[in-house]
Amino acid sequence: MSIYQRILLPIFSQGQSDILLHKVTELAQRQTTQLLVVRVLDTSSVEPDGPAASLPGEIMSRRAPGLLRRLDLQLARSNLSWAEARVVWGEPQAVLAKVIRAWKPDLVVTCESHLPEELVQGADILKVGRYGIVRRVADSLRHFAFQHA
Repeated sequence: MSIYQRILLPIFSQGQSDILLHKVTELAQRQTTQLLVVRVLDTSSVEPDGPAASLPGEIMSRRAPGLLRRLDLQLARSNLSWAEARVVWGEPQAVLAKVIRAWKPDLVVTCESHLPEELVQGADILKVGRYGIVRRVADSLRHFAFQHA
């Protein structure tokens, strides 16, 4: 397995963050590894709020500080408090392409269907199954399930 210096972890929804952070914790064992965790907010699904009809970018800029605090707390719970956290918003593919070009990661860790391979140039992609942890928990619970007489 390759040793990666710069790992990018884009998170598109809150539900996938625990799965992805668990996988990255396994990969980022070395002290020299840099980790950038990016929470990507899609502005195309944002409805105008109120009669002034704020633009989606304005709405997301108000939400970003709270989301960044939550992301920092989640990183601390995963023993990744040393990682850099960012919140970005816009059209997800365009925003993520900009982050990838600027940060130049060695590895991008993402859920299965969220990242087209042509978007990542010069980096490896690790696609994590979204249902891996759910299946493991369900299997472990089935072991302890009560049986009817």
